[in-house]
Amino acid sequence: MKKFTVFVASPSDVKKERDLLKNVIEEVNLTHGAALGYELELWRYEENAFPSAEKPQDLINSIAKPYQIFIGIMWKRFGTPTSTAGSGTVEEYNIAFEAWRRNEVLDIMFYFCKKPFFPESVEATEQMSKVLTFKNELNGKSLVWDYTNPGDFEEKIRKHLCLKMTHEIQKQGKDNQSKALPDENIIHLFRSVWPKMEPALQAFLSGSYNENRMKGDGGIKTKDLFAAMVTHPTSDLQAVIKHIPENALPEPMKGKMVDEHYILSENPWLSHCISASIERLSNVLLPGRKLTAIDVFIDIARNGSGESVRLLRENNINPDTIESILIKENLNVLQG
Repeated sequence: MKKFTVFVASPSDVKKERDLLKNVIEEVNLTHGAALGYELELWRYEENAFPSAEKPQDLINSIAKPYQIFIGIMWKRFGTPTSTAGSGTVEEYNIAFEAWRRNEVLDIMFYFCKKPFFPESVEATEQMSKVLTFKNELNGKSLVWDYTNPGDFEEKIRKHLCLKMTHEIQKQGKDNQSKALPDENIIHLFRSVWPKMEPALQAFLSGSYNENRMKGDGGIKTKDLFAAMVTHPTSDLQAVIKHIPENALPEPMKGKMVDEHYILSENPWLSHCISASIERLSNVLLPGRKLTAIDVFIDIARNGSGESVRLLRENNINPDTIESILIKENLNVLQG
């Protein structure tokens, strides 16, 4: 059984999230961890600190157990300054980040609560301003995640820990597979076409990207996009999918699809089928017409050449079959 220590850092206003994290880790150990042969141990000062003449942060730094995963949480409070940082949480993050750069920490997972609140003092306003400034600093060098309330945090951290640990166990068990690299021209095209996409297509692209993003792989394979589409299909997608054998499509995504648009501010790689489809369809997209999920799905199914398209062909879903489905369902799509 491989053991991993999780260190949690936060100001005092997210106590509920800290308590939920303890329960989540116990649950992950019993279910996901037991199956993959790992165990997480949560280290937090509530269970490990003791009265001392030392300054609180100095004591925590001195007794903290070496850890492999750092989890940071912030909402409206930044915290109390220390001798080396703007707050204890920031000092702990700085220590973790330097350890990560030395490959002594596996990963840093930082969460920011977006729950609205109304500051009623100058001090509260200043605290929130510092949180926002710190978040912007982290966005420049790390991947951070937003949540809306403690329940949302519980759901996301549970999913993220499972994804992270699956990736870690697989990485330790075999050599990393090579990943595709971002193409600057495709990224530029993708960003220019994004405002011309229907929200559903944006959600499918974001959701599939975020799934891989959490695993440390910043891109989208065609099967990832198809999996997002079959998980929450639009009505026209559903009209087509019902004619396609189940084993010709990937399994739906598990859990809640996270569709925040991180893909726009980062440098994703896209499968050849996806990038080629967006390029083809953008060339025939008329003013006022939005690019839809069914446009992209059908275009890839007609013109693609990757593994996902091969699977369709093996199940007799070819361009002629697709055309007959569109006629039967009375659907009009872009012809790239």
